[in-house]
Amino acid sequence: MPIRELRTFLAVAEGGSFAAAARKVGRTQSAVTVQMQALEEEFGAVLFDRSRRPPGLSAAGRAFLPYAVEAVAAYDRLYRVISDTLVEGHLRLGVVPSVITGIMPRALAALRERYPALHVELAMGLSKELVGRVQGRSLDAAVVSDFRLGAADLRWSPVMQEPLVLIAPPDAPARKAEELLASYPFIRYSRQAWVGELIDDFLRRRGLTVRETMMLDTLEAIRTMVHHGLGVSVVPQRAGDAAGDLAVRILRFSGAAPKRVVGIVQMQEHGKAALVDVLLDVLRHEAGGTARGPRSS
Repeated sequence: MPIRELRTFLAVAEGGSFAAAARKVGRTQSAVTVQMQALEEEFGAVLFDRSRRPPGLSAAGRAFLPYAVEAVAAYDRLYRVISDTLVEGHLRLGVVPSVITGIMPRALAALRERYPALHVELAMGLSKELVGRVQGRSLDAAVVSDFRLGAADLRWSPVMQEPLVLIAPPDAPARKAEELLASYPFIRYSRQAWVGELIDDFLRRRGLTVRETMMLDTLEAIRTMVHHGLGVSVVPQRAGDAAGDLAVRILRFSGAAPKRVVGIVQMQEHGKAALVDVLLDVLRHEAGGTARGPRSS
C-alpha cells in the first residue's frame, strides 16, 4: 500500500471533501477518488459514506483515522532519519522551460517530502546553454531534451519520452492532423531549442508544408495562442500536463511520430553524482518510468 494513499486519506478527513483533498495534495479530484477506492479495496472496508454529498468518513473510516495518522507519522520519522544521514547537500540544477512548468514541480515536492536536507537551486535555460553550464561546472546537472552532444565527459540518463502531436484550437473541425496543419497558420517552436530542431526535421521528412505566422520559445505561450484560435502547432505531449491547462485539441499524426526524450545530463566524474541519482529516481517515478534505460556518455 503506497504511503501516498494514506496521506490523501488524511487530506480528505482534514478537508472534509475529495475536492479539498485534491487541492492540498496537488492531484485531480478523479485521481483522489481512484486512490481512495484502492485504499478501500486494500483493507476490504468502506471508509466513506457516499450517501451524502460531499462523502464523509464512515464508521469504519473514523475508526481507521487514528491508525492512519500514526502510520504516516512513523513513515515520516523513518525517512527523516535516513534522509538526514544519507541524502543532504546542495544541488545546482538547470531545467528547460517546458519541464520546469511540467513535471518538475511535482518532482521537487516529492524531493522536499522525502529528503528535507537536500536543497535544489534551479536555473532555467535552453538545452544547449544548460549543457554548456554543466561542462563549465556552474551547474551540477541539467534536465534537458533531445541531448545530442556526444562528449565523452558527459553522462546522459533518459527520464521520459514524449511523442510529437498536433495541437489545434478547441473548435477546430474533426479532421486529420496533417489536414489541419495544412489549413491553419503554423505557430513554430523556436529553432533555438533542440526540440524545435526535432520538430523541423519531422516536418521535412514528412514533406509537410506550413504557413508560419509566429515563432515562440515556450510551450505555454504556444498553447495560449492555439487556444485562442491563432493557429496550430507541433509540440511534445508532456507527461506533466495538467487537466486545468488551456483547452486545445490534441491529434496524433498518422504513422509513427518521433518522440522528445527528456533526461538528465551531468559530468562523468563529479562530487554530486549521488544527489543527481536521487533526483533521477524521483523524476522517473513521477514520469511513470517512460524512458528508463542504460546511461550513456
